[in-house]
Amino acid sequence: MAETYMLTLADKLKAARDRKAQLEDELKAANGDITLIEDALIETMTQEECTGFKRGDRSFSLVIREFPAAVPEAKEQLYAEMKQHGFEHLFTINSLTLQATLKELKANNDDSLPEWLDGLVRIAEKPSIRMTKSK
Repeated sequence: MAETYMLTLADKLKAARDRKAQLEDELKAANGDITLIEDALIETMTQEECTGFKRGDRSFSLVIREFPAAVPEAKEQLYAEMKQHGFEHLFTINSLTLQATLKELKANNDDSLPEWLDGLVRIAEKPSIRMTKSK
């Protein structure tokens, strides 16, 4: 009896893992479709100089997300400069906090990074579409 139950559980586990693998493949394909469609929509909205529109019960907005990061060759100098300017506490926490701090420094400096960060940080921008339910 116990052996039959064990074999039944083994079959169920295999079936569940097979289903998971199938769903992961479907998710990968869906994410690929989303990327292609979003890239085409971003290109079209940019060409049309459109920052947003409503369609049905959804609003679509073109947003530029920034991803600040240290220039790899200047990382040590960046850390020294950040510490000299009172941000030594950042080097005991993760990179997301560094990103948030760099965004805050930029926001408090007329949307520019302070001069002391020139050549030490670069900001990658990635356009994306934000879709929200319209009110």
